[in-house]
Amino acid sequence: MPGRTGDSGMTSQPYDDLAPTESLATRLQDAPTAADGTLAPGARLGHYRIEALLGRGGMGEVYRAAQLEPVRREVALKLMRVQRLQARHLAWFEVERQVLAQMRHPAIAQIYDAGTTGEGYPFFAMELTDGSPITRYCRDQRLSMDARVALFIRVCEGVQHAHHKGVVHRDLKPGNLLVDTLDGRPAPKIIDFGIAMAASLAGDAALERAGTPEYMSPEQAQGDAGQVDTRSDVYSLGVVLCELVTGVRPDAAGETWAAETSTAVAPSSRLAALPLEQARQMAQERGLSLARMRGRLRKDLDWIVLKAMQHDRDARYDSVAALADDLQRYLDGRVVTAVPTSRSYVWRKFLSRHRTAAVAGGFALLALLGGLGVSLYGLQQARMQRSVAEARSAELEKVADFQQSMLEGIDIETMGVGLSEGLVRQVDSLDPSAADAFGATLAKTSTNDLARDLVDRQLLANAEEAITRDFADQPDVAARLRESVGHVYAAIGLYDKAAAHFAQVADYRSRVLGEGAQDTLRARNDQVKALLEGAHIDQAEAALQKALPRAFALADNDRVRVKLELAQAQVISARGDRPRAKAVVEAVQARLLATAGQDDPATLEATNDLAAVQRNLGELPEARANMETVVARRTATLGADHEDTLSAMGNLAVLRIMNREKDAAISLQRDLTDRYVRKLGSEHPVTLQARSTLATMMTDGGSVASVEAALPLLRDVLAARERVLGRDHPQTVRTRLNLATAHARLKDFAAALPLEEQVITARSRTLGPGHPDTLSILVNHAGTLLNAGQAEASLRLLGDVQPLALKTLGEKHPQAQATMVIRAEALRVLGRVPDALAEFQRLFELRRRALGETHVETRTAAWNLIDTYRELGRPAEAEPLYRQYIAPLLAADPETLADADAEFVERYRSGKRPGKQTIKRG
Repeated sequence: MPGRTGDSGMTSQPYDDLAPTESLATRLQDAPTAADGTLAPGARLGHYRIEALLGRGGMGEVYRAAQLEPVRREVALKLMRVQRLQARHLAWFEVERQVLAQMRHPAIAQIYDAGTTGEGYPFFAMELTDGSPITRYCRDQRLSMDARVALFIRVCEGVQHAHHKGVVHRDLKPGNLLVDTLDGRPAPKIIDFGIAMAASLAGDAALERAGTPEYMSPEQAQGDAGQVDTRSDVYSLGVVLCELVTGVRPDAAGETWAAETSTAVAPSSRLAALPLEQARQMAQERGLSLARMRGRLRKDLDWIVLKAMQHDRDARYDSVAALADDLQRYLDGRVVTAVPTSRSYVWRKFLSRHRTAAVAGGFALLALLGGLGVSLYGLQQARMQRSVAEARSAELEKVADFQQSMLEGIDIETMGVGLSEGLVRQVDSLDPSAADAFGATLAKTSTNDLARDLVDRQLLANAEEAITRDFADQPDVAARLRESVGHVYAAIGLYDKAAAHFAQVADYRSRVLGEGAQDTLRARNDQVKALLEGAHIDQAEAALQKALPRAFALADNDRVRVKLELAQAQVISARGDRPRAKAVVEAVQARLLATAGQDDPATLEATNDLAAVQRNLGELPEARANMETVVARRTATLGADHEDTLSAMGNLAVLRIMNREKDAAISLQRDLTDRYVRKLGSEHPVTLQARSTLATMMTDGGSVASVEAALPLLRDVLAARERVLGRDHPQTVRTRLNLATAHARLKDFAAALPLEEQVITARSRTLGPGHPDTLSILVNHAGTLLNAGQAEASLRLLGDVQPLALKTLGEKHPQAQATMVIRAEALRVLGRVPDALAEFQRLFELRRRALGETHVETRTAAWNLIDTYRELGRPAEAEPLYRQYIAPLLAADPETLADADAEFVERYRSGKRPGKQTIKRG
């Protein structure tokens, strides 16, 4: 038999059998190197002479090299510097390289040889391919859509061959899918299969680095080698296919394994998100108009890409062969398995494949119908009836528009005022002498709340029944009316009912228009907003996962897109990961500042939300600066009485009180509260929030009289929130905490401690023990225990809480710092003054680093140290601190001091102990 020698079974080409690994070993340290550390031309590596560096990456370098023996040829030599192979790996390496060498497929670059250096680094000699990355080749050759898919199928066939040999590539990307022109046809070559062996030998740490993140499957990105199989390559091929057909690679932020959500974006949506000129250029490169390209993507390719890129590997194609088969079905005009089966889809595919027969059949049918002339009369009658129906539909649309405007025009404030005035007039007409007394009594009630209840039970409930009954055959009209009802429910504070209506509207529009349609996304955003207002975090997150990936196709400053992105940050914050929430909001704000400008409403909304997250993280100066910007810009662009301006002013009032501007904050908050009571009623959730904030400001650092005045207001708000929102609603729980704080400030610890324990129980159950809000109340409780004379109990609680608070909240957060103050004070009370000194020193250094030398909290920490040094009889160590941090303020003109510094001087002169003054409530 030609080419055979004896019975050995060896081919006549000796290089087909790999030479023994140990015979190729060489030492890199002995080889000449270039300035950048790579091998210099002329360096020898086993049987190979380095000629030029072709490229380098995280796994090593690729060189053009000359094989000197046993045959002479040019090869691509890849040196893997990611991991040295130990002696125990060498036998495994020998088996693995034999497997790689057995792969024989036209679409796979042949691996000729493999070996290790003297230091144990593996290297591979493979077929040298001069082709271009598949995406660049298709762009340069301006291949049509079908030609690109056909080329990609040939790549899939090569990958499937490797899978049959038990090899998973792990790094499929355009740079490893090279294409050259051979005999006038594209010839693909898959390179770099060696990464599969290197990753398997290197272990988990290297596995995390093996591969390219933008094309990496979720299971591979997680670094679990046991989860990586052939379906991981299916995912990577799905990413390449998306880039091949659209010209745009899926972004890691929002689509691939690094996304906040686990939903990929369809290729047609990626195309729609491109600037118009760029999208047209992509279509022209494929020989299509933009409209035809969108149509081609939506019909089948969207479904194929999305199935290949499923985050759940069990939901992907079970093999690369199945992916290639579906692509061939697309080219043949057959039914694609990734597309949900429907009769209309199957018929369209049948007709597209048998167009000639269908046309002929159509002519035959027309010939038959031509003999039925009598049917023309019936057809004319049907047309007349359709005209009547269309006219009736137009009239119905006008009626629906009118009803919709009437619903959305409901104004609870106006209704409440009208109800009040009407009652007073009736009493005056019946008994004028009683009118004044009745009016005085009525002024103490909230007719707005009565109006809200009437609207809910009488108007909106009846409206929903009428929509269901009268518009069953007009689902579009019914959806519009339900949307209006949802807006009214949201406006009057009934968020659960609003969310249910918006969900109905969004689900209907998703079925009819698609989840990415503007009207669908608007309704979905309304649903998410209502769910967040109602504290339904899980449901809000589920709705966001449907909408957010599609919203990326909208303009950068589209209000619906921005609201959905900011809602995502709210969900993340509610889960307790506030640093990540801040990063999300900052990214949105930066994008909007660059594309829309600082006065754009969407930009201001993002800045407003950023200030809120910064406040939660304890970054008060930064939050205050951002909110001042929002208030100024909204006042200038929207007016002082606009709803958005008032909302920003409320946020600013909170930041002022947190920055110790008590009088200015209370004045601003009282004005806002009066406005909301007049506008919305005393028990509207927005009004309750304003009333609660006002009472908290009166309690925080206020006089005894101020705290006593806040108590009845807090009790009223708590009772109202329990009625309106429920006992375990986060806002209800917060009010219970604020009431406990008021009692604690009045030293009524018997009333404060049980309320705090209720808050701890509620937050631990609903948020978890490690949530920032749960940690906050635990810190408060430790402070209350200390103030109640239970120092040992306070220390025991802090033993668990303090490390977690510092880790979760961060050192800059007031509550995290409060744990040090409380701990030090408890140690002081128990006579362990040296231990208290160590804690105060730790606090002092932290505040100097985080807040600066002149911040009032740094001065307070210095005061604590001064008192403790003196208590220990060490005045020499107290004196320098006094001269630097206390004496300059005492010597300064009081008129020149900031409010916080002036308050500090007043406390110091009065001799109040500073420690307990720094404990904040949250």
